Amino acid sequence: MKLNFMSYLRKPAYLFLLFFSWGCPSKIIKNSITYFDTDVVGTPYKKTDQISIDIYVDATTSMEGFAVNNSSKYSQFLDQLEASGMSAWKNADIKFFKFGQIIKPIDRNQFLTAKNNLQFYREPGIFKNTYIDSVVKNTDLKRLSVLITDLFQNEGDVNTMVEKIKDKCFANNIAVGILGIKTDFNGTVYDVPGHAPYALNTTERPFYAIVFGNNDNLESLFDVLKLKSFVNDDQILIFSRYIMESFKVSVNKTKDSKFVNKKAASEDVYNLFDFSMKKEGKEARFDVEINLKRRRRSPDFLEKNLEVVAFKKSSKGAKPTKQDSVATNDITIENIKRTGDKLTATLVLNNDDEPGNYTYIVYLKANELSGLQTPKWVKDFSTEAPVPNTPTENKTLNLEKLSSTLLVANASISPVYVSKLYINIFKR
Repeated sequence: MKLNFMSYLRKPAYLFLLFFSWGCPSKIIKNSITYFDTDVVGTPYKKTDQISIDIYVDATTSMEGFAVNNSSKYSQFLDQLEASGMSAWKNADIKFFKFGQIIKPIDRNQFLTAKNNLQFYREPGIFKNTYIDSVVKNTDLKRLSVLITDLFQNEGDVNTMVEKIKDKCFANNIAVGILGIKTDFNGTVYDVPGHAPYALNTTERPFYAIVFGNNDNLESLFDVLKLKSFVNDDQILIFSRYIMESFKVSVNKTKDSKFVNKKAASEDVYNLFDFSMKKEGKEARFDVEINLKRRRRSPDFLEKNLEVVAFKKSSKGAKPTKQDSVATNDITIENIKRTGDKLTATLVLNNDDEPGNYTYIVYLKANELSGLQTPKWVKDFSTEAPVPNTPTENKTLNLEKLSSTLLVANASISPVYVSKLYINIFKR
């Protein structure tokens, strides 16, 4: 029997079959991605009822000028630190130490004598040098270590301290917090570059509580301390890989992007956006708006020094791909602008791949050298060269250098992300 081919083409069923056999690609499987934002905001905090706290008091002679009277902010802080630990947790196991050249355990009564007993700061074998790095190496993620000191560091001391903190703390996800308090001081300022030690009698000499431990435990302690009249919550800085509490992203194609269209989200996932793309399409542009909630005690970011870090996963057939997401330069960013806690920018996508499903994981990351900035209070408390009988005589040597170097050290260990979003491109 001779087939009449044209008669078959007139029938809709045969037209349908021929269309799919000649022109339609086989089904392309959807990429499998695990969606999460804990690398930006950290894991949810589960506060425990119990904490172990180690309190270290700098017992070198540069500190004895703070032991002036029981009403000074320094004395009040020593009085209230233990009570604050007890208030923040139901059960707080608190131990006390003095340190300088060595670390020496002391009891609670000895600790309290630091308020007004000059002999506390004159003990042989301790009083001559401040080795803060020796305290750092004893810190532990399961504990809080609180170090009370004037932080008067020369450049060599700063570099040594930063290296110890980088290796011991940042590499192990241990956060570092610094609280600065100005108080009465009547004593001698030592180790002044280019100057002999000088006498100082003032109400404006800063001392510091440096706290090491879990980021959220630091926040819990500071939340209680800030209730004290002598603690200014705006004079706290926490160094951590997490500077964001939360963020929300919206993404829409720009009017001139002709090859892409927004689709309903394929999954109910926060900050996930789906777009279809014509197979001849190679470029798309997206308007991005990000509303941020920054951790208030963390360093702020500089929007001009934010960078895009993107990863890509591809599926081009009906079988699941075993390939993990790989770093890609397909996505770049333009026109970053900041208004308060809102960022706007344009994401530019270049995808000249064949038809398939493409999932992009897109981070905004603070540049590790210049993406974060120290707060104003750190700059106000700091000097590179204290000079007697000038406004710098009260200030702390190299505090800003210490803080800015810690920011770089922290970011060099773990990227500091501002936000994260997912874009699915279904290219046909």
